[in-house]
Amino acid sequence: NDIPAPLYFVSPSQISALVPYATPPGTARVVALVNGVRSPEVQVRVAATAPGIFSTQQNGFGPGAILKADYTLVTAANRARRGDIVQVFLTGLGAVTPSVADGAAAPSGALTNTTATVNAYIGGVKAKVLFKGLAPGFAGLYQLNVEIPQSAPSGTSVPLGIETPNAFHDQVDIAISP
Repeated sequence: NDIPAPLYFVSPSQISALVPYATPPGTARVVALVNGVRSPEVQVRVAATAPGIFSTQQNGFGPGAILKADYTLVTAANRARRGDIVQVFLTGLGAVTPSVADGAAAPSGALTNTTATVNAYIGGVKAKVLFKGLAPGFAGLYQLNVEIPQSAPSGTSVPLGIETPNAFHDQVDIAISP
């Protein structure tokens, strides 16, 4: 929609860009400008929120990109426990307050918070979300601090779901001790 989008990565076959915060929900026009030459226009649907949890396999499935309080990765060999607070990393949570410029790293002093409601479910059990905002020091990376419910099931592949007013994402899992 003629709003410059910050770029994360560019190759001959891929462009990874951040959707500018000012992009309204609906249909957006996307055009790449390479050496002054415009690409054909592509139209994409844009929602106010569309969560996507990062995975360790980098394909959006399987073990989630989730850290324990000691900043170690949650894995089948390093499971989280009920009552632990874990950090979940994702994209697509939309606007934040205070606002941050497109492509700018989130501040580490004054934390940003998403304006949208965010719910987390672990093994189908609603979990307490203690923080929902941009990960300090990163551009476009969101972080949820989530307390694992005492009644959450255990296992190496417990489903993790994130719900916003516009979408639900449950393609990754978390390992929880019995």
